[in-house]
Amino acid sequence: MNKYFISPLFVILLLGGIAQAAEWVPAQLKRIEALQLRADVMAFGEVGPDNYHLAKARTWLDLALSEYHENEQKGIVPAVILQIESLLDALEKQRPDITMDTPRQVTGSEAVRPDLWNRVAVLKNSESFSCGQRPVAEAEVHLVWAGHEKFESSWAHAQSYALSAEELIREAQAKIEACEFKKTPPVLEKITLSSDALFEFGNAKLDPSAQWRLNRLADHIRQEGARLQEVVLVGHTDRLRSDGKHERNQILSEQRAESIKQYLVGRGIPADKIRASGVGSSQSLVECSSRQSKEKQMECLQPNRRVEIILRGTK
Repeated sequence: MNKYFISPLFVILLLGGIAQAAEWVPAQLKRIEALQLRADVMAFGEVGPDNYHLAKARTWLDLALSEYHENEQKGIVPAVILQIESLLDALEKQRPDITMDTPRQVTGSEAVRPDLWNRVAVLKNSESFSCGQRPVAEAEVHLVWAGHEKFESSWAHAQSYALSAEELIREAQAKIEACEFKKTPPVLEKITLSSDALFEFGNAKLDPSAQWRLNRLADHIRQEGARLQEVVLVGHTDRLRSDGKHERNQILSEQRAESIKQYLVGRGIPADKIRASGVGSSQSLVECSSRQSKEKQMECLQPNRRVEIILRGTK
């Protein structure tokens, strides 16, 4: 007699389970394809491919289809499908209150690159956001995609998606700036202040010794009178970070510009005329060898640590 006996009932149940799984997988694929068809109809219709919400839905579809074919098991595909359905339903119903929020992580992912999310937030608050809405939407999903790859494997697998998100953010910024340039008043004057004279190294709190410089700046701005339309503050840092987290330079540059804005507001400059932003170490004036001592590098990179003040108005 055979030592191992397999019950016919067990075989039936096993085959039934396999059959159910085989039915479920194509069903999920059919669901994605049906969503793709709905998105394509809108992309070639009145909504258009550049619409922020539709661009986001279509990039979610790319993620869902890619991970489906990779037989992803962390649960991100069902989570992404829900995101797509919510966006397409709202677009088809022409709802005016579709949320602009994008989750930084969904099931099967983790939040990554907060510096890039901060840059996205700045772009979305821009008056000319509509000019760069498509690459912004695509960048947001690519950041979530990067978070999934890191959650599932490692940062090595996630890095390419983070880099693509960064490229999309640059594309969006260029498009937004081009639109703003068309309606931006001409530059009256550009002033550059050394951050070393305003802040301690790696700090966004104004040094007391900076007050007389900023008082003079506020007086100078007021002298422009009615022709002044806008004061643009742009913070810059060098590439040095004692903790190795270079993305924090972006945050530091933004915080420094904001500190100066608040000081100028306190000196009577209208807040609605001041726009503060930061670009981290992305727009260096000088490059210095990393083989030098830290002290030598700090001295060499000093011109990069600055805040630019751009006065715009009618000439």
